[in-house]
Amino acid sequence: MKKRAIKGLVALAVVVALCMFFSGTIKTITTPKVKLVTAKQGKLEETIKLSGQLMFPKTEDIKLPGLTGDQSVTISRVRVAKGRKVEAGDVLFEAEVSGFDKQMETLRGEADEIQKEIFDLQRKNGDLRLKRTEEIYMEAYDQLADSREELLEAQTALEVAAKLAGVTLKSGKLPEEAQADEALAARQKDVEEAEKVESEAQKRFNNANRLGISEDVLTYVTKSRELKDQLSKKQDQITTLTVLGQQAAKVTAPHEGYIVDVVIKAGESYDGRSAAIVMSAQDQKPVLRADTNDIERKIEKGTEIVIKRDSGKNVNKKVSDSGVDEEGKRYVDVELSDKDVSNLGGGAALLAQPVNMSASYRAGSSTTLLPISAVRGSGDSRYVYAVDEEMSALGERVLKVRKMDVKVLAEVGATVSIETDLGRQRVAYMEDRAISEGSEVMVYPE
Repeated sequence: MKKRAIKGLVALAVVVALCMFFSGTIKTITTPKVKLVTAKQGKLEETIKLSGQLMFPKTEDIKLPGLTGDQSVTISRVRVAKGRKVEAGDVLFEAEVSGFDKQMETLRGEADEIQKEIFDLQRKNGDLRLKRTEEIYMEAYDQLADSREELLEAQTALEVAAKLAGVTLKSGKLPEEAQADEALAARQKDVEEAEKVESEAQKRFNNANRLGISEDVLTYVTKSRELKDQLSKKQDQITTLTVLGQQAAKVTAPHEGYIVDVVIKAGESYDGRSAAIVMSAQDQKPVLRADTNDIERKIEKGTEIVIKRDSGKNVNKKVSDSGVDEEGKRYVDVELSDKDVSNLGGGAALLAQPVNMSASYRAGSSTTLLPISAVRGSGDSRYVYAVDEEMSALGERVLKVRKMDVKVLAEVGATVSIETDLGRQRVAYMEDRAISEGSEVMVYPE
């Protein structure tokens, strides 16, 4: 009897053990497996890819000074190329004044003819001597002519200002209702002052005119002045043409900088109305400008930038400026030194095509960071499965998930930044089958 009882107990123990074994196996098979991640605080970091184009925020047009009217030069040689660095005084291009010799010959011939007329006039009137009364007459004549010219300029300035202001003058005067306008009133005062000067000059001339002047003297003085004025203008034209010829021979850089564009070509005619060469403005540093209009992140001044080189070496810089261009698009600038330009392949290569850059973004404040696969849902309906540890009726430790709504701030690569502070809460993800609120889960075996 006793042996029977022992055998029964042994059999019962075996059955219980088998039940426990198979129940654990079944539970292992049927319970979802998950990975666990502990929420942590940190600043979201991101690498933003950019494309930078070499440019100069301020440029200067290089023209050939002295070209007027229909005058032009022929470009004989261009000494620089787009992207080249130049120093002050470096020759940019060489040119020749079109028809220089013929123009100079014509001007000198005309000047000689005028000079002959002056000599002939002086020869014919060599015995003429101006009396004191005639000198007084000529002085009064000149003063009257000058005062009338000044009055005309003052009156014209008043009329232009009045038209621009929408005011109609009455008998050439400013109407009373417009006197409050300080600018118009000032122009009116200029006219009144000029009228006073002209009136005094007219009185002096009338007095001098009563004294009389010989017609021969008047004709001589008038003609002599006219010829001398013509000769002076011809001499100015000769001087201007000579200076232009020397300036065109070698046009130099006014300061150091980079050649941004070369508009002219050897053999072409150039009239000086537009730029022959465009170069960077004085003290203007080159920058790599990147369009950030389609980038949601705001790249701040001082952000670390890595510039990629074909050689595999990188140049590390910082954002020096940001702004909005004429088309309303946002951009960031990375200022370069001359050494940077050289290391990146030179100005010509950088102007020809953009270079790849990357900006290192780091959030200004710490948030909760989780793997992107741990955050579920879409749009504004996002949630995670937090894991709670409980004890079963048999005294076993079990893990159950609890749904928690969260607010997503940003997603960068495989990381999500959320506003909700989860503390050190563990979060379930990467389950091998569907889970829901209250599901019991197990951790994947290592």
